[in-house]
Amino acid sequence: MTKRGVVMPEQMVCAACGKDLEPAERGRPRRFCSQACRARAYRARKTEAPTESSSSEHSAPEGALGAPHLTAGRITRAGIAVADAEGLEALSMRRVASDLGASTMALYRHVASKDELVALMVEAALTDAPLPDTPPRDWRHGLERAAHRDWELYHRHPWILSKVLVTTRTHSSRALAADSESTFAAFDGLDLEPADAFRYMFMLASYVQGVALTYVSDVEAERQARRTDRRPANTADDARSSLYEPGVYPRLGSAMRAGADPWDLDALFVSGLAGVLDGIAADLERRGIG
Repeated sequence: MTKRGVVMPEQMVCAACGKDLEPAERGRPRRFCSQACRARAYRARKTEAPTESSSSEHSAPEGALGAPHLTAGRITRAGIAVADAEGLEALSMRRVASDLGASTMALYRHVASKDELVALMVEAALTDAPLPDTPPRDWRHGLERAAHRDWELYHRHPWILSKVLVTTRTHSSRALAADSESTFAAFDGLDLEPADAFRYMFMLASYVQGVALTYVSDVEAERQARRTDRRPANTADDARSSLYEPGVYPRLGSAMRAGADPWDLDALFVSGLAGVLDGIAADLERRGIG
């Protein structure tokens, strides 16, 4: 990688947990940040590596086993390319190895498992969407900016949504934590209680991801239709449209014809987001904040 003509060293990350590694002062480059990560990677390789009887399924061209051109970064980018084009269902260590012209076993020298690969892909995709480098004008601008950033991220990488969904189980991701920290900064100066800041963030994230689920579902349906070579993508819409004819379900029909004929998910997203932010503004005003 170069920056203004200067050759920059590639950022190395731990092959087990994805943490940045300090360059080795001497000797071979480091691959793990600790002995614990080294042991975890070894156990994963022992569990997932193919047996000798199946080694022919993972064979590669002569001399590819060492694959000196491989790095955790290249493997991660190849994984993202597969997931972007075909979804996470198509992702496997074997598929990524094939795309890189290497053996599957060679990948395990850099990435311990498919789960680790997906974790690295999430980190890379989030990091590729830079956080704002200027403070927001106010809380509403900060939340709106964060919502649009996530909306665009789900369009670029539909597969990532299932890995960053709001959940009671905290995701272990530095990039995701940095993203949330940046969004929480929109409330700076409001003197909000932490519980109230969390409540507003939960409302925002739930809305953005809820609409994104509609988009991702459509993307997956299109992929499935192409894979199975079935009906054109709009056949289901044609069959469903009969329910919207006048007189059958008058309330549903008139609403769907007016608001979703045709669907404009981007416009619906913007409109709904304004409603969510209006609700937060009304709550802040009711409580005499901001």
